[in-house]
Amino acid sequence: MNNDSRNRLARSLTLIALATSAETAVAQSGFISMGAEIDDESGYLVLGAIGGSFSANTTWDLAASRADTSTDFSSLTSTAYDGSIYHDFGVVGLRFGFGGWVEEDFVQADTVSAAFDLHGEAWSFALQTEFRQSGLDPFNIDRTIIRRDGSSLTISARADCEFDDTGIGARVGWSNANWDLDIGGMSFNYDGFGCDFNLPALDFLRSATRDEFIQLADRVTDLLSFTAGRHLLLENSFLDSRIGASVSYDSGAHLYSVRYDRIEDVFFGRTADTLSGGVGFVLSSGNEIEVYAGITHSDGQPNVAFLGVFALLPR
Repeated sequence: MNNDSRNRLARSLTLIALATSAETAVAQSGFISMGAEIDDESGYLVLGAIGGSFSANTTWDLAASRADTSTDFSSLTSTAYDGSIYHDFGVVGLRFGFGGWVEEDFVQADTVSAAFDLHGEAWSFALQTEFRQSGLDPFNIDRTIIRRDGSSLTISARADCEFDDTGIGARVGWSNANWDLDIGGMSFNYDGFGCDFNLPALDFLRSATRDEFIQLADRVTDLLSFTAGRHLLLENSFLDSRIGASVSYDSGAHLYSVRYDRIEDVFFGRTADTLSGGVGFVLSSGNEIEVYAGITHSDGQPNVAFLGVFALLPR
């Protein structure tokens, strides 16, 4: 199994599939990929991606996914899309991406991203950044909040809220003929919390602190905080930080992978730890497939186990 195949299968454990790793498709004519995942709370995710090359050193990819946890305790349905263009200058590579996702009846977000990487035969180092604008669907507020000055305020109104965040991170990787190691993380900074109300008298709350925003949108922020710890919805969540590491071994016949991730959500600081592992192999047709499983332990929730399959079809 070549390095491109090994990297793709290892990264499939993150369920970003090939949408954010177009650099591994250099010198390939193209690919189609697809995957599915279920968990023991009756949730599921399906995803698909396509990609190809503009030239020997420039690649592109597009991906879409849908996660449905409406039958379990998170009650969300998420639809996402993303794409990227990557150019390899030799030792240096640049990637630019875009994406968006919608949690039906709750929130929608749009993202642009960029990455700069240095790489050699056996190592790689990347700096990554992304900017996201998010908006909540209009909702009713009927509660008392504690303001930044310590005073209390009772609100009965309808609100339309939005906020921004910027993520900055890094990733390092090392590989040889059999082993691959990848470690990375990202930290997010949030600002621009604000709401428009149907009552002009509340315009002084248009620019809110994070604590005020959490109270104003308490039902939504609490739900999104819990679902950040779900593997099915991890890529479509609002995080304060995330770190992860993966290691894989290519025996020649199979690829064995193990990955660990730890996240902290931005609204209530809840954390979640996920450990997963998989085995991949090449079919006689040349297509590649991976089966993986894992478990997530998060604050305030029962452990959730998941099982998935991912297929890569080079063209």
